Amino acid sequence: MDTLARWLSILFDSSVLAVPVFIGVAWAETGAFLPALGWAALALLFADGVPLTYLTLGKRFGWVSGFEMPHRRERVPFIAVNLIGNGIGYWLLRTLGGPPSLAALLLVYVGMGVTMLTISTFWKISLHTGGVGGFAAALTWFFGPAWTLTFLAVPLVGWARVHRRRHTWTQVVAGGIVGAVVTLVVLSLASR
Repeated sequence: MDTLARWLSILFDSSVLAVPVFIGVAWAETGAFLPALGWAALALLFADGVPLTYLTLGKRFGWVSGFEMPHRRERVPFIAVNLIGNGIGYWLLRTLGGPPSLAALLLVYVGMGVTMLTISTFWKISLHTGGVGGFAAALTWFFGPAWTLTFLAVPLVGWARVHRRRHTWTQVVAGGIVGAVVTLVVLSLASR
């Protein structure tokens, strides 16, 4: 069970999930795989590249104790750096004429960053289930009601995070709800 919980935590990390979701959203909007891949790569540079660089450097220089950031105090600067990176990525996609849906996903990251940064200053909410709930909401928004089945991943990841003693059930449930709500609110506002 420990191995299963560890792999679920890895495979359902938002940096892993972002790759197929960003490519899929860009492809659905552009209708062409190679342009979609280029736009998704640009977006992923900011959505995944910035946080993974921060974590790698943080682990090397000691300001992060691990890639899962077990200490709440480590999360605030991490989220702040992500917020800046995602804001720059959103601006670049808009400026360069990238797919609006892909830009909207980066705007969701900005909204999630502000929300999770605010919550993380006083409480340890699950970023994992926030990411899974957000992606499930985005897939449902972009591709239709059949994708609501992806919400089933939230309790699965929640179990993994609780089993690994990274979070309580309250923290994982709150993460999933906050992730879905913030995503739907931002996508709704971006589509106006």
